[in-house]
Amino acid sequence: MKKIEMEQIKQIAKSAGKVISLLSILFIVYAVYKLGFDFSSITNWPGFLAVSAVCVLIKSVTVFVMGLAWTDWLKLFSGKVFDKKAALSAYVKANIGKYLPGNVMHYIERNLFASNLGISQKRMAASTIIEMFGLAAIAFFMAMLFSLQYLLAALEEIFGESYQAVLMAAVVLAVAVGGCLLFLFRKKIGSLIQECGAGNFARTLVGALLKYAVVLWALGFIMVILYWYMGGKPDWHSVTPIISGFIIAWVLGFLIPGASGGIGVRELVSVALLSAVTGRELILTLSVVHRLITIIGDFVSYLVAIIWKRKEKTVRI
Repeated sequence: MKKIEMEQIKQIAKSAGKVISLLSILFIVYAVYKLGFDFSSITNWPGFLAVSAVCVLIKSVTVFVMGLAWTDWLKLFSGKVFDKKAALSAYVKANIGKYLPGNVMHYIERNLFASNLGISQKRMAASTIIEMFGLAAIAFFMAMLFSLQYLLAALEEIFGESYQAVLMAAVVLAVAVGGCLLFLFRKKIGSLIQECGAGNFARTLVGALLKYAVVLWALGFIMVILYWYMGGKPDWHSVTPIISGFIIAWVLGFLIPGASGGIGVRELVSVALLSAVTGRELILTLSVVHRLITIIGDFVSYLVAIIWKRKEKTVRI
């Protein structure tokens, strides 16, 4: 009976995944249309396509790196031997679900795959929370490490003289929320770490944080490449604030609910943070082109996962 129920769950999950993928592709097309990118402004197509191809490749690689971090959490929480390629493929395919309204469907599709491994939804929820907090923590740490003065200057420009109070309130709120969550779920967190093993949990966490840092840095570096291609002159005084500013914008777009794939939020924050470095007109153009490349990169990684899976089926046959 349980076997029949499990097969039914797998069929439902498979059908749901196909529906989510189809809807996500439609919303990706809508997202590109919504950008309103003026392709007629491109005068050097070979150069633009070459630079875009490099940036799309970097973006696609970051999706797989994030997927590797997720498979590490699956391994830790399941305690089972499973097909890592299948898990990585499931993550990459689910990634385009973030373009659906609500910015949560990629989590749902990922959890459907995890449920087939027998991992409880509570543990998957824990990994999602760790991912979100980990990304936010790494992002702001990197921003403060590389260009604290630019971050403070940008906050002052946005919030005026009250920026210090706003920054302090944000830090206090983050510490308070984190402290409350740790206190409320201290027993469950303790038992989870004990079951997984403190050493294994620590190694997985550190490994995931390093992967998140690489992904965020690479996404910011795409902005630097585009800045150089569009006539900017990258140096230490411009590269660090560009990468740091984009990292902050990326995470805010990632965390704010209701923004499909962070569309709109990241561009708004990027303009606010980086106008003083690149100029308002240039950062507006950079944000739009970066968003276009990000969307294409997500779609390319999705196609790679589809081809990868089909090749594996062909080999098995």
